[in-house]
Amino acid sequence: MVRWSLKSRVVASTVIVVLLLAVVLILVARHYVFANLEDSLQAQQDAQVKLVAKQLDDQFEVRAVILRHLAEQLASQLDHRPEELKRVAEQTTPIPELFDWIFLAWSDGKRIFDTRPISQKPDVLDRPYFQDVMHGASLVISEPVITKVTGAPSILISVPVRSADGRVRAVLVGSLDLRRENFLLALSRSRIGVTGTYCLVSSGQSPRYVVHVDPAKVLQPASSEDESCGTDTARSIWEFAWPTRPIVARHRLETAGWELVATLPAIEAFSPITRARLRILTAVGAALAISGLLMWRVARRLLAPLESLERAVQESATDFSRCASLPTSREDEIGSLAKTFARVMGQLAKRTSALLAARKLAEEREARIHAIANHIPDLVAYLDLDERYVFVNHAYEQRFGVSADEIIGLTPLHLWGAAVYAKVIGPPLRLALSGELVKFEAEHLYENHPVCFDVTYQPAWSATADKVVGVHVFARDITAERQKMRSLEQTTMSDYLTGLLNRKGFDRRLESAMVQSEEGSKIMALLLVDIDNFKLVNDTYGHPVGDKLLNVVATRLKSCAGETCAVARVGGDEFAVILEDVLTSDEVLRVAQAILSATCETFILDGHQIACSTSVGAALKSPRDNNTRNELLLKADTALYSAKHSGKARFIVFGESQTLASDSNDHPRSN
Repeated sequence: MVRWSLKSRVVASTVIVVLLLAVVLILVARHYVFANLEDSLQAQQDAQVKLVAKQLDDQFEVRAVILRHLAEQLASQLDHRPEELKRVAEQTTPIPELFDWIFLAWSDGKRIFDTRPISQKPDVLDRPYFQDVMHGASLVISEPVITKVTGAPSILISVPVRSADGRVRAVLVGSLDLRRENFLLALSRSRIGVTGTYCLVSSGQSPRYVVHVDPAKVLQPASSEDESCGTDTARSIWEFAWPTRPIVARHRLETAGWELVATLPAIEAFSPITRARLRILTAVGAALAISGLLMWRVARRLLAPLESLERAVQESATDFSRCASLPTSREDEIGSLAKTFARVMGQLAKRTSALLAARKLAEEREARIHAIANHIPDLVAYLDLDERYVFVNHAYEQRFGVSADEIIGLTPLHLWGAAVYAKVIGPPLRLALSGELVKFEAEHLYENHPVCFDVTYQPAWSATADKVVGVHVFARDITAERQKMRSLEQTTMSDYLTGLLNRKGFDRRLESAMVQSEEGSKIMALLLVDIDNFKLVNDTYGHPVGDKLLNVVATRLKSCAGETCAVARVGGDEFAVILEDVLTSDEVLRVAQAILSATCETFILDGHQIACSTSVGAALKSPRDNNTRNELLLKADTALYSAKHSGKARFIVFGESQTLASDSNDHPRSN
């Protein structure tokens, strides 16, 4: 006699019950299946459209960055010939990889150059993208337009070309032809699934198709709301049974404000439900012939032994000793299940004991790690994704004077202050939270004293290494090392005799002053001062007296130049004065007069009355000059040479016809 196993009987009974219940549940189930599938497809399509929109934004942003870079280059060369400007544009910008062509127009709309070989140059004064830039926009991505030159549908990206004072002198425009091969045309060929398509709709009061799978619809009017690339249909109450509406997803581009739309036809989207429709109807018809009233009695009779096993298993879950009451002597599936469960419970008891031991060991290791961290003088911490301290070592307590428990839960913004967080901590911390290893040196004021740290932000990854869960912070105080280095550097840039800047310090200060002059659009001046007949002083009174004379002259030069100016000894008896932020040449004349007056006084050194004077040569540098450091030095040296050979004890500016002598009663006179 064939004995039916419990498994066979339960499976057979369950199949019968499922068939009976399917009659009642099929329509409800189909409704929820459709809704869930629709939501799933919608979420998937929304995510894909968002990703494609981000890629489109990246494409526009790359082109905007290229145009801005080119505009900065052209800003300083607008006085050159159009052919030279065009050559700069062609050498700087990848054409036609990023743009089909580029042109530059003056502020009155007239074209300066165009990278296309065109016979006419129509102005663009009436174009909205040109007007928007002239009204102050830093970047304009135009609506799709028909170009005046070629008559082709195009997109134009415009940026201003500004003068040094911020005035818009010209407009730089890059164009994308919607009929030629580029990332917008590639979008029209992309597919959602097999038959789904994309379209791109412009913004504004009269939206139009920028991209469409049908080329004939490009620049045709589109709907301002609920645009679906022209594929949408009305929703029916029987949509869940016979779906006809496509899946539509939309996302607006951040750069251009346009709307990216993706549509997936219903016949493809809901094909799994459509294919299963006949099979479901067949199953429902079969299930209607079977009565579900017998299931309760059948299940109760078949599952009675299983209920006994369930009670024994539940009792064993809280008391391992109850495993002895399991029906392990049965020869059917219940007996086999009871034996297996008893064996599993035995293994679980061993593993629970091992887990407790491992947990104790992990706690001991964590305590040792914390102890090591607390003995390190460097700042060690761990931040979670909300930038809150989860762990800090004792070095934090010593620095801030509060316990670690008070610091835990705070953010660097609260602990270090808004100023330090905004300038020093915040930007690199956000990079670390994005997954980058960040190392940098941070310098700021702490209790009115400058401090410097060598900081490392190391991202902490999840167990699967697919996302960042926090940041490890390691900060070493290098304030003393930095101060020692700066002190040593200051020593190497000072003159051993006068305490002024030496040649190395002078070169560095002059380079800095020239850069600040160019960036700040202000004039600077370089004065070279030479002691007249200094060799005679050395020969007559000896080198010790000569050294003292150099010290006195250095002191008087510093008093004449002022605290904001730089004074250096650049040779044996030659000095240099750097004047920054000069408004007029009269300021240079006043300083020169002060130097001539101060150094023509009689010096009393070691009982000797020494009559001395100086000659001064100067060179001015305006922000428009492209002089190098050596050229500026040569000009000042040439002026000094002229002063020496014009009678000494006088001041000459390179390139000017005025000479200021020490006996001129503080008034300039002509040579």
